[in-house]
Amino acid sequence: MTRLRLTCLYGGVFMMAGTVLLAVVSLLAVHAVNKGNEPVLQLGSESSGVLLSAVCSEPGSGIGPAPAGSGMSPCVTQQRHQTRDALVSSTPLALVALGLLSVAAGYVTAGYALSPLRRITRGARRACPQDA
Repeated sequence: MTRLRLTCLYGGVFMMAGTVLLAVVSLLAVHAVNKGNEPVLQLGSESSGVLLSAVCSEPGSGIGPAPAGSGMSPCVTQQRHQTRDALVSSTPLALVALGLLSVAAGYVTAGYALSPLRRITRGARRACPQDA
């Protein structure tokens, strides 16, 4: 019963620390995807070029480089939204994995914390036999 309580305690501590770490990393990644490094390639003072993938530069796709001076291309914006959505949708899966790892780490830590108590109890039982 004590090991179960300690497992919950240590597992909760590991889960909270991991959740905070995951949240900070996720927020930084989403911010980096949203903000990016606009523009990607600066050609001169009047025009800027943006590096695009082959998917965006296909003729007839309707999503190509934006005219000069109009800001980011719709393709880059779409790629950023897709990347952000992929990051956000993978967060619950990471939390589930983190929960399982936290329980396992809590169980191991509880066993480690209880090992001196087991040694003391074993020594006390040898010193005072119950047979008398």
